[in-house]
Amino acid sequence: MLRRLVRAMRCLKDDERGAILIYFTLALLPLLAVGGAAMDLGHVFLVKQRLTNAVDSASLALGARKNLTSEQATDLVRAFISTRYSGALKSLAVADTATQVNVSVTVQVPMTFMQILNTQSVDVTVTATAVRPQGKLEIALVLDQTGSMAGDKINNLKLAAKDLIDIVVWDNQTDDYYSKVAIVPYAVGVNVGAVTALSVRGIPLLGCLLSGCVQFEFPNSQTPPQQRLLDISLTCVSERTGTQAFTDAAPSPIALVGANYPAPGNPCPSNTIVPLTNDKTLLKSQIDLLQAGGSTAGHLGVAWGWYLLSPNWGYLWPTASQPAPYSGLAELDARGLPLLRKILILMTDGDFNTAYYNGVISKDSGSGSGSASDHINFNATNGSSSNQAQSLCTNMKTSGILVYTIGFGITTGTPASDLMRNCATDPDHAYLASTGDELRQAFREIATRIASLRLTH
Repeated sequence: MLRRLVRAMRCLKDDERGAILIYFTLALLPLLAVGGAAMDLGHVFLVKQRLTNAVDSASLALGARKNLTSEQATDLVRAFISTRYSGALKSLAVADTATQVNVSVTVQVPMTFMQILNTQSVDVTVTATAVRPQGKLEIALVLDQTGSMAGDKINNLKLAAKDLIDIVVWDNQTDDYYSKVAIVPYAVGVNVGAVTALSVRGIPLLGCLLSGCVQFEFPNSQTPPQQRLLDISLTCVSERTGTQAFTDAAPSPIALVGANYPAPGNPCPSNTIVPLTNDKTLLKSQIDLLQAGGSTAGHLGVAWGWYLLSPNWGYLWPTASQPAPYSGLAELDARGLPLLRKILILMTDGDFNTAYYNGVISKDSGSGSGSASDHINFNATNGSSSNQAQSLCTNMKTSGILVYTIGFGITTGTPASDLMRNCATDPDHAYLASTGDELRQAFREIATRIASLRLTH
């Protein structure tokens, strides 16, 4: 009996099967703790990233305003952050001086796994400093409102463009200290308004059926061709031809822009151009009115973006909307930055597919430019819309204008992305955005770069 008991105790001593489970459990606990801590810290990183974007935008928005009381400045920053960061703020400090603004925000991020290490929360602090602007800033927003922009795309564009306006247009401007924005919506054409159209296109003729008349009869590009009759648009225009096709020379009698004969299924857009202005309410309201529809004559948008920045076309606009002379681009402030900057921002979501012959969409216009029954049976006088846009961008950059481009939903390596890269001042000024959030981020980054506001952290 005693021998059997001793033998059983020896067996128990040698049996290590349960110990393996204990060892595994002890080894697993640190791994779980490390993994949980990593998840908590990852959450902290995301919070800091979102908060940084919000604080940067708020400091830029405050820097664009002057003569606010301390309470007004704090309220503005708090309101601006709340639209971009939904969490509660633990603390907010705003320092607003004549030359710069400083914003510092702290939030408390609750922990989940790190509570077992007695860490209930982690404080995240973000600070941004924006140097106030100097000099003059003139920006042309050339915005795609074609049919492919319908739905969420056009709504995302509206939000992104209004974000930019909040950052780059500051209050309390003077003749020597201003920022102004022009808007050029484009689709099958650019709607310049009836009065401007008469000035730059000429008065259409009655009692004839030729290009330049109120009605134009032409052979369309069907097989076989059929005679087609279209009415001239009173507000939309097409490209000009001849030696001034790709310049910003004033629209004199020998350098008029083309007429536009849109088809009923591809009509002139209702949204008109907006000359340079610092009226943020007007700019935002015009952006909110954008409606998607029609094909893509992107070169017309580029051309009119240039015209609205060119002093050669200034006589067409009210005094407050007339662009400054190009000579101002060479003048520098105390920091070595230009006192005058002219900037064009070109946005599109696809290929430029619509070009013209005598004011009618050409036979060789690309897919998506409408029915062959509405096209004239001749190829485009100036070449494709993309090639025309490239020529305009090249000459515009030579004149001293800085060009940013944004491709929305465009794949890298496609003709559309190549045009955006080549049209921009350099590849660093070309952006591609896949989502609405990325589009807003692209507009915000451009606004940060072009405004005379510089962030430091």
